[in-house]
Amino acid sequence: MIGIHIARELIEEARDVVMIEKDADAARRASEELDCMVINEDGSKPETLRKAEAGTAGWFLALTGSDEVNIVACGLVSAEAKRVKTLARIENPFYSSLSKVQMQAFGIDVIVSPAAEAANAISHIVNEGFAEDVIPLHDGDLQLRLVQAETIKEYAGKALRDAQPELNARLIKEKPHKKTGQQALLAVAVLRNGNLIVPSGDTVIEKRDSVYLLGTPDTLDLVLGPIYGINASAKRILVVGATKTVERFTAQFSESVKPGFWGKLLGRKCHISVIEANTDSAKRLARAHQEIEVIQGDSSEEGVLEGSGVAKSDLVVCATENQTQNILTAQLAKTLGAKKSLAIVTNDRYLPLAGSLDIDALISIKAVVAASVLKIVRRGNIRTIYRFFEDDVELVELRIKHGSELAGRPLKDISLPKDVLVAFVMRGKDIIVPNGLSVLEKDDVVGIVSRKKSIAGLESIFGGSDGN
Repeated sequence: MIGIHIARELIEEARDVVMIEKDADAARRASEELDCMVINEDGSKPETLRKAEAGTAGWFLALTGSDEVNIVACGLVSAEAKRVKTLARIENPFYSSLSKVQMQAFGIDVIVSPAAEAANAISHIVNEGFAEDVIPLHDGDLQLRLVQAETIKEYAGKALRDAQPELNARLIKEKPHKKTGQQALLAVAVLRNGNLIVPSGDTVIEKRDSVYLLGTPDTLDLVLGPIYGINASAKRILVVGATKTVERFTAQFSESVKPGFWGKLLGRKCHISVIEANTDSAKRLARAHQEIEVIQGDSSEEGVLEGSGVAKSDLVVCATENQTQNILTAQLAKTLGAKKSLAIVTNDRYLPLAGSLDIDALISIKAVVAASVLKIVRRGNIRTIYRFFEDDVELVELRIKHGSELAGRPLKDISLPKDVLVAFVMRGKDIIVPNGLSVLEKDDVVGIVSRKKSIAGLESIFGGSDGN
């Protein structure tokens, strides 16, 4: 599933992809769904890899569900073609903790762990603060909020180039100490009849549209009102399921007694409880992390959630292997009094339901793994920081490197692909929502809203070698 998803993402970015799949049914499905060559053979055999011409690839991605197969395949490719960069999907913490020297011995350049990526995603949003229809970015210094257009009087029925100055004028009047030489916030995407529009100055906002607004939290609070409890720390966390993702997350929690990031995130006073239906899994987690309360029970049975203190929980994390159960349990947790809840899903199937549920966040394992892989494979260090689930649109960011010919040039003089919008520029600690006259400087981090098909164009403009 992850392999097909990542292949689709790469193909949508106009890359040449060859897929190797041993299972005949999966290979047939991939061939029907993807516009690429699919080889129905064993990818851990040298002759298969030669048939696929793996030695001529820029990247070789081993994404099967077997750590050993992925390691062997990477080793075979690396042995015959040193210039090919290799990436292995790894689940076992033993392998994922290999040193650089050990990885080189196996012929692996990069290791990606789905469980670790999902655990990092949980920790990341907890650290930044989150709420329904609010997406925090850059440690909460920026926010993306989905709002109804009719709630902003300056937008409804007007073109953005006319509406934006009126809105900025109101902000300057209400907050005169803010700099006036830049836009304070920006409409980066418009949702209309289920379709997502990357807007330009000519885009007219209709009353029934929903708008993704990007800005600093204080500016968005000024326009839309504050979001209650978005930055409230989670002192009591209830986790449902003792999966590999939960084991990674709890392992990070056990390090919180030490100073540093995790201590800042959770602190010494945070209390974590884990509910697990399987007796052996519950005992294994309890033995590994004695600082965590482990409750053996089935969260779907009446009284188990209530007895675990769900009503007093600041956050409920639903992370079983069943994504449907996770969504239902997260919804139920909010009904029973939990302040916030999030659910882990294996794919993007249920993401469109997020806006109609009382769940504060959905985390797709497939999406976080794909984002990690694409960041590594893309040229110019283009990193996805948010993917709009309504369409093939992403908010990506990249850094203007030393010596880049783009440094010192205004945005209006850079020929960007169509369906691309420069959303923000981070310059040190300053966040700029730019216009055409904004000049890029070296070390600027530039946020861009782009359709998938335009990513390759951004790569050619902002340059850089693969993965560097």
